[in-house]
Amino acid sequence: MRPRYFLILLALLLFVGGYYAWNSGKPISARLTTMWDSARDAAGRGTGEGATAERDTPPAPPPPAGGEAPRPRTANASPDHADAAVPVVVAPVTQADVPVFLSGIGTVLAYYTVDAKALVDGVILQVNFQEGDDVKIGDPLVTIDPTPYAARVSQWQAAKERAQAQLENAKTNLWRDQQLLVHNFATQKQTDADAALVGQYTADIAEYEAQIKFAQYQLDNTIVRSPINGRTGIRHVDPGNLIRAADNTNLVTVVQTQPISVIITVPAKALSQAGITPGISDLTVYAYTQDGTILLDTGVVQTVNNIVDPATGTIRLKANFPNQRSKLWPGDFVDCRVIVERRHNGLTVPTAAIQQGPKGGYVWVVGSDSTVQPRGVVVRQTLGETVLLDRGVQPDEKVVVEGQFYLRRGTKVTIVPQLLANDSENSEPEGGASKE
Repeated sequence: MRPRYFLILLALLLFVGGYYAWNSGKPISARLTTMWDSARDAAGRGTGEGATAERDTPPAPPPPAGGEAPRPRTANASPDHADAAVPVVVAPVTQADVPVFLSGIGTVLAYYTVDAKALVDGVILQVNFQEGDDVKIGDPLVTIDPTPYAARVSQWQAAKERAQAQLENAKTNLWRDQQLLVHNFATQKQTDADAALVGQYTADIAEYEAQIKFAQYQLDNTIVRSPINGRTGIRHVDPGNLIRAADNTNLVTVVQTQPISVIITVPAKALSQAGITPGISDLTVYAYTQDGTILLDTGVVQTVNNIVDPATGTIRLKANFPNQRSKLWPGDFVDCRVIVERRHNGLTVPTAAIQQGPKGGYVWVVGSDSTVQPRGVVVRQTLGETVLLDRGVQPDEKVVVEGQFYLRRGTKVTIVPQLLANDSENSEPEGGASKE
């Protein structure tokens, strides 16, 4: 059986070798010779025979007479056009009236927040709202059993009526005794006693009136009403439960979100540099989503706090927003931008033009001779795709926004449109700049 397997394997190898030689167009004898030479060279490397192959390699041809030796290629240069102009996309330095923003993280707070609580004890008869309802001032929220409080009002009203009847009788007796005393038919003692009764019943009536007011107050508080215009949250009680005022149980929280407040935290140093002082303010402020892409609302800074946090060096601003579209919710975080200045004829460049170096930001400026020079700039603020500069460039100068990777000081450039620049970058060879 073993010789048979050997013959089958040998036939398979011959078939594969013949098929490969036939498709490659090279004689099989030449291919076998090449394989033999490769094997011999590999064996020679371990025994020192590789040096013979190295000696047999012909030396590099010398440079042509009177010619210049080939220049070594740099890592960023194209292998075919080392001295060719680099294609770049440029943009002009523009002047515009630009608002200067002071950015900070804002925490949204309800304009008013009220925890509705019971002021009297009793059984809850009815919950008069749906969770999430908008309520007005005075709208009933929860109804507590009013029966014992209504009975107490009636009790004190009856006591007051009794005291009033006794007062009328005492006043009549006093008048009679005073008339009899004139004719010496009554004693002074009796007259003084009648006068004291009149004063006593008058005081009793005043006490009962106060008791009636207190009882009526408790009766009115059996209906828990909304003290503000706002929106209800999740209720914490159910009908049928006994509630006590001493337990201080929160029935439901009502928040006013139109208008709504935002507490903004900003660096105190930046606020001082902008010339903003503590106290009442009217600065315009914009509230964005946390990623700074969607404008939620526009408001006004009402107050700048008068205390700087010594731990963080920040100060808090309170701003109010109308929130007509209900985009701001209590407890949320927003990206706030406060307008602290409006720069007239401010110098702006695209964000892509700003490069970072050891000494800070810089841009590549294209000169009149189509060469570029790096120039340091001072960035005032970055807003989206535009950068406002304090200094470093002049109006109408051209700065490079694409293709900075291949630039060096004095590099000659070719200005190309945006579309052509993208196409050339996509078709660049592995060595560097695109072929033209």
